[in-house]
Amino acid sequence: MVDPEPPPAYPGAFSPDRQRRVLSAGLSLAVHEWGEPDAPPLMLAHGGFDFARTFEVFAPLLAAGGWRVVAWDHRGHGDSEHAALTSWDADVRDAASVLNDLGPGPVPMVGHSKGGGLLLRLAAAWPHRVSALVNIDGLPSRRRTPDVADTERSRLLATDLGAWLDHRRRTATAERRPGTLDELAARRGRMNPRLDNEWLRHLVTVGARHDQDGWRWKLDPSLRMGGFGPWRPEWSLHWLPGLPMPFLGLLGLEQEPMGWGTTPDGARPWLPRHGLLETFEGVGHFVHIEQPGAVADLILSFVGPPPERPSRTPPHASGSVPSPAPAAPFEVGAGQNGELVQLRHNRVGLALHRLRDGEGTPLLMLHGLGGRTPSAAPDDVATWPGPVYGLDLTGHGASDTPAGGGYTAEVLLGDVDTALAHLGPATLLGRGLGAYLALLVAGARPELVRGALLDDGPGLDGGGPGPGSPVILHALPANASPDPWALLELASDVRPPDYALSFARQAVHLAGLAVPVWVAARARPPWLEAVLTEPGVEVGPFDEGLAALASGR
Repeated sequence: MVDPEPPPAYPGAFSPDRQRRVLSAGLSLAVHEWGEPDAPPLMLAHGGFDFARTFEVFAPLLAAGGWRVVAWDHRGHGDSEHAALTSWDADVRDAASVLNDLGPGPVPMVGHSKGGGLLLRLAAAWPHRVSALVNIDGLPSRRRTPDVADTERSRLLATDLGAWLDHRRRTATAERRPGTLDELAARRGRMNPRLDNEWLRHLVTVGARHDQDGWRWKLDPSLRMGGFGPWRPEWSLHWLPGLPMPFLGLLGLEQEPMGWGTTPDGARPWLPRHGLLETFEGVGHFVHIEQPGAVADLILSFVGPPPERPSRTPPHASGSVPSPAPAAPFEVGAGQNGELVQLRHNRVGLALHRLRDGEGTPLLMLHGLGGRTPSAAPDDVATWPGPVYGLDLTGHGASDTPAGGGYTAEVLLGDVDTALAHLGPATLLGRGLGAYLALLVAGARPELVRGALLDDGPGLDGGGPGPGSPVILHALPANASPDPWALLELASDVRPPDYALSFARQAVHLAGLAVPVWVAARARPPWLEAVLTEPGVEVGPFDEGLAALASGR
């Protein structure tokens, strides 16, 4: 596939003056800067499925106001490393890593769409580090945010869950679909119908790579629009009114596919008392691209002149941004004596242990938070007639510990689904965190789960039914098992009762089993109490539940 020469640079677009890398919990992030190297910093955060160089017209206008404009590619976007795990909290932590690299003082911040949401969370957790906050069409609303991958949807359909898990299964070695420069520009145009074609063509030249078979967006193929998770968009509204720093919200009034659906009337009641809201008639979601001059002037007036000197000028490397080295491959195959099977979930190598042989349906054991598969089948499953397996979850036991964290129960659900793809239909025994995962899988893959037994164990509570004060977890040791990021992120993972109940309901109605879910856990957090209200979920002692699932009654 041969393309004509790339078009000349878009009028007013300027490449970054410097490019460098910042590590976030071992993950390599690409950072781009416009402006003088010793000028005070101003942070820019791009939206989902975007990249920092979409600011090539807008950022130089801010730099002309005396700022050193610093933007980074989110994990899996642009020139940043493709992470094995991705979550909203991990993206916020990446933003904190870039901020810390700039020095200890407060910094003005501007975020678009998903980037605006990330900086809202960062500002709520670290208000002392944010001197002013500008949100460009990323104000919370009750609509699911379209540019946040794999999270923020709690109304579930079995077909949606299956499609998401199927996507996770096939993306370990996937690549973005190639095309000509004009084809990629047209794809982008379907999401951004108000942007002119020459700008879209320019974005291809700075946001895609030119391979022998065509252009490919530099975007992690494992990311996809939409997904599922317990998060409610309106929860972010609880943090917005309490922001203490100067706040400016900008909204384009023309609705388009990537917009968040926020209206002025919906946003104003939640603004901080000192907050301002400006709207733009005839402008869509990409306010700063359609009206870069007007938006830049408004922001420069709002944040005020930069201080004369920065508190610290970090050493910056100039030049191109090298790609991070690929992770060492995790060999797929059987271990010694057939006791260990090595599987792959996306970029993570998983250890599936065969603990005991048997005839009939396999029993797959899922350990609690911080645990691992035991060396032999425990005595309490001695009556199970079939083979017994145990899965080490990502960041635990003999499975890989990926760089950068980003753990959620939904990502670990993909671990269990990978094991089921290898084993076929199986009964699940989950303890603690493993019990929660067993419930999710029973609802998401009812055709593969022949009953789930939920037992006590660490990680059963998660982070409670709703969000509390935002916290950024930062600077933990790496390459340990269990992964410290798993211990912290999963212990604070929010688990609303109605979300768990929806999985139980799907398991009961779609599995076609007399006992689809049996609760043996004696400690019952709110999500588990909600599960017990679903007709068809049974409760009782562990040994009775195991016998009921073994007999198929």
